Amino acid sequence: MNKQLAITCFSSQISEAAEIIKSEIPNPGPHEVLIKNKWVGINAIYDRELYKGNVSYINVEFPYVMGVEAVGEIIAVGSNVNLHVIGDTVSTVKVGSAYQEYQVINESTAIKIPDATPDYLAINPTGISAALAVDKTAEVRATETVVVSAAAGGLGHFIVQLCKLKGCHVVGICGSEKKAKLLESLACCDRIINYKKQSISEVLTDEYKNKIDVGFDSVGRHMFDAFLPNLAPLGRLVVCGLAAELSAENFQVVSQPRVYESIYWKGASVRCFMNHLFKEDHPTARKMLNDAYLNNKIKVKVDPTPFQGIDAILDASHYLLAGRSIGKVVVQL
Repeated sequence: MNKQLAITCFSSQISEAAEIIKSEIPNPGPHEVLIKNKWVGINAIYDRELYKGNVSYINVEFPYVMGVEAVGEIIAVGSNVNLHVIGDTVSTVKVGSAYQEYQVINESTAIKIPDATPDYLAINPTGISAALAVDKTAEVRATETVVVSAAAGGLGHFIVQLCKLKGCHVVGICGSEKKAKLLESLACCDRIINYKKQSISEVLTDEYKNKIDVGFDSVGRHMFDAFLPNLAPLGRLVVCGLAAELSAENFQVVSQPRVYESIYWKGASVRCFMNHLFKEDHPTARKMLNDAYLNNKIKVKVDPTPFQGIDAILDASHYLLAGRSIGKVVVQL
């Protein structure tokens, strides 16, 4: 039997919206492969919006299997499959597929990898998102000053490394001593701000006033407000997440001058990154990241907290939403 975590109704709580179900292990069609998932990645904020019913572009029909990314081993192939053989280890990224023990997927979307390890799970798609946000949306250039929120997280720890490889001055923001030590271990941050000990707004205003060429904000609210006035001429503020807004019951309504009051005279801009808008660039970004990883130019940080089995996905989700994660949160199946 195939054990799955599926949404069976919409709710504000994952424990009410989702439950463990079992189904027959599927058979692959002519151009499909059957994969035994070994590790799955946790995307708790996206998951939460999904089980609340807030992701408009997903047609959720109950029961709806959750999860996006996984790595595993091919255990059966369809009659017309020619890209893979049984025993291949692959990475998959498909909405509504990962939180289960077995999945069937078209052979063309299963990416062959050297080993089914959580490092490759972090690279695809989180590392790819970081690379595309840096190159395509932010258009980061050498010598620029880059400030990254949630820098010790799954996305952030890739961004700080990729920007340092470009020769940038990198500022990483995090919320604990453990996360600061992780950033130190990456040896790519010129300045680390622990917001539990220092005011982000005060540090940026005192040390980086009108000097931020690129800011990556995955938090919103206070983070956005600290970045915006300190953008440099032609600076870019890239919104790559809304953690503070999505953690609240409603989006915050503010009464203050419009955004362009802060950036018009600087020629600065606010941009938003969405991974799926750059699908054609995924293969190139993936190859670059895999090569950088194999050549020790970037490090992949997976959260060391162990989560085992489909049942542990709920615990892993709560752990990530509590802000305790350091690196990519994964579950071993």
